[in-house]
Amino acid sequence: MLKMGGFLHLWTRCGRTLLPVYVYLLVGFRIYCKGDGCLSFPIPMNIYFNESSASGSVIFVSSETKSQTKEWFLTSIEPRVALTCVKQTYQVVLLSEVDLDVPNPSDTCFPPQLQFMQRITCFRHFLDPIIHWVTFHVRQVNDNPPEAEKLPDIQISEGNVSVPLFLHRLFDYFKDRDCPKERLFLSISKYSSVEKDASEYFTINSTTGYLYQTKQFDYEESTIQCGIGKEGGFLNITAEDGLYKTSKSLSVAFINIDDAPPVFVNSDCSNVCFKCPLSSLSAFVHITHQGLIPTNPPAIKAIYPGSNVVYDMDVYPTKYSDNIRFENGTFVLPQSFANFSGYAEESDFTVTVIMQATGSNGQTSDKFPFSIHLNTRPISSTSQQITDQTSSGPTKDKRVIIQSTNDVIIIVLVVVVVLLLTIIIVNVVYRYRFHKTKSVSIEPVYSELQRNSIEIDHIYTIA
Repeated sequence: MLKMGGFLHLWTRCGRTLLPVYVYLLVGFRIYCKGDGCLSFPIPMNIYFNESSASGSVIFVSSETKSQTKEWFLTSIEPRVALTCVKQTYQVVLLSEVDLDVPNPSDTCFPPQLQFMQRITCFRHFLDPIIHWVTFHVRQVNDNPPEAEKLPDIQISEGNVSVPLFLHRLFDYFKDRDCPKERLFLSISKYSSVEKDASEYFTINSTTGYLYQTKQFDYEESTIQCGIGKEGGFLNITAEDGLYKTSKSLSVAFINIDDAPPVFVNSDCSNVCFKCPLSSLSAFVHITHQGLIPTNPPAIKAIYPGSNVVYDMDVYPTKYSDNIRFENGTFVLPQSFANFSGYAEESDFTVTVIMQATGSNGQTSDKFPFSIHLNTRPISSTSQQITDQTSSGPTKDKRVIIQSTNDVIIIVLVVVVVLLLTIIIVNVVYRYRFHKTKSVSIEPVYSELQRNSIEIDHIYTIA
């Protein structure tokens, strides 16, 4: 009995000490027989994914494992990914998207969190767990095009500008939401409307964004003042980050400086474009006409960039200088040429008025001739024609043609009437003569018939 008790006491004492050894040997035997899934780690130590990956997207899938159960688990305190086991493969799912870009293009990029770590653990029975730290790397993606603010309006002036002339730094008006910021390259492209395209006058440094005027212009050129100078020009500024492009139009105002002489135009015009400029003027009036001289256009004026214009007028023959006035763009005769000359003119003649305008810049316009053609024939036979004739060639010719046409029509009508009257007279004379001849021829026949009747009665009497 004592021996048996001593053995049990020894076994109890030693068993407590050797129990972990027994368990380890038992587990080791199980691992040896079935295999330990924790000895192989199916997930790489570094996983890369794009910042554009959406929440819930799978960013990694392992090769197929031999284990039928899930043995590795995500044990991070603040998990940013999930670890699942699907058909003997481990899949890493992104729990929240990682956007490195700033919400406002004007915001400054903070130091981006380009990587983070997650703890993955494999638990073993009666053994210490196996822990691996996996590093996740976020790849920056260019997924936003450059954004442009409203570009400043540009003004350029004509004249001897020293080119290239720096105008503006345009990089400040283009922003990028991507972080880190993409490098932008600026360029100039033509505006959609050819008539308003002003790109030929500018260039831009693609890396600094400096805009320069590289071509001079003369505002007095018709293509300038009647086109882009009149309503403004445009050019497109394009920003490119290697993948995306963004274009923004920039307005250009062409400034006209006071460096040109005045130009005579139609009084209804405010510029010298198209039908406005005039090189001469003429009018046809009777020598007895007084007051406003009818012209086409009815009035003229001289325009130039400044505000003050002084007019000079010379009249030839000079003896009529005091009889012509220039008032509010029109020419006026205080009295008729007949009265002014004392009816000394006996044949048609022409009075020429030479106009010139001088601007406040001291420059003088070209000479502008105004010809007044005077008719001295009696007013009764020429009043209609003289009144209708005016200065411009097409209108004058048209009225002369109308008057000539009216004269031809009158002549044709007179001829027709004469012909009709002649026909009527001939017809009447013919009828009269025919009737008289018929009456003379009938009278002998009647006398002969009467004589025959008497002879017949005489024959009956003898019988």
